[in-house]
Parts: sequence; structure tokens; C-alpha cells
Amino acid sequence: MDEKIFQNVFDIVFDFLPEGWDRMVFFAGYTEGSYSMKFYSKAEKGEYVDCFNLPGASKAKLVKAFMEIDKVLSKNRKEQGATNAWTIFSMSVDNNGNMKTDFEYDDHSADMVAYEKKWVEKYLS
Repeated sequence: MDEKIFQNVFDIVFDFLPEGWDRMVFFAGYTEGSYSMKFYSKAEKGEYVDCFNLPGASKAKLVKAFMEIDKVLSKNRKEQGATNAWTIFSMSVDNNGNMKTDFEYDDHSADMVAYEKKWVEKYLS
């Protein structure tokens, strides 16, 4: 994936990040016919906060933002073709602009809820 896509995703998420944020971790998971997105924000010396619990981040605004992100990510996945498309995209960004991205290609359709729990342990611990 190209850096412009990463920047586009971050720019959309950035509007929701609270003042004083230290690190943001984004998750996008795709299964057959659906997707799941979420991000977490952490303040310096603080705990991660689920995006749906951030001040001023209504569910409606988040869903709209995730739909915008999906337009960008789905286009990229289609360009890769059905057999080469990633299924999980993870991105972490700190307040100094350091970014790390990870992609997974395994099908998690049968166990996405269980997978998301493992993802939280891996990325938010």
C-alpha cells in the first residue's frame, strides 16, 4: 500500500484524537462481504481508550469516518486481486509522526471476534 493511503487514513482518524494524545492504533479487518474498523488512542502515561469512548466522537461520526476509510482501503484491496488482498490492516502512529503498519492475509471470517481480542492483546499491551 502506498504512503498516501496511510496518510489519508490517519488524517481522517486525527480529527477524533483528543488533545495530548501520545499514540493511536488503528484496526481494519475484512471478511467476506463485511469489514470492521476501530482505533484506540492513548495519552502519555495513560490507558488506551476505544474510539467509541472518546469525548466528542459520536457513533454516527465514527461510522461516517470509517465509511470514508473503507472507500480508500477497498479500492486498494480490489487492485490487489481477490487472492492477494490483505484481510487485516494495523497501523500505529505516535505524536512524533512515527508510523508502523502491519498486514495479514489469513481469512478470519469464522473467528473475527476472537481474532480482534488477540489483536487487542498484541497491539495494546
